[in-house]
Amino acid sequence: MPIKNYAFLIKADGYPVRGTQTTLPGDGFTTHIFAASNIAALIVAAQSFAKDGIEVIETCGGFSDTDFDAVKNALDGRVALGRVTFDAANQALLTRFMTSS
Repeated sequence: MPIKNYAFLIKADGYPVRGTQTTLPGDGFTTHIFAASNIAALIVAAQSFAKDGIEVIETCGGFSDTDFDAVKNALDGRVALGRVTFDAANQALLTRFMTSS
């Protein structure tokens, strides 16, 4: 069965503590994006997405292992949860970018 409702969580400084949300409707596929600087708001959003029938949630690379585990535990297996990761070469590029002045 194809996925019809997908959510992406973004955690980064600069987003509102309580978060901001947008929806990108498509033809038979909808993407829900929620961004916040606060993990508690992201957990609430993930739980709300699960309650509303979201089938898959992914987290951005800004989630630490602890943050990811907090969302995973809050979802309690109700929704498939994935995360963005970088292979070694791209992690090195990202690290170089993040540490350059």
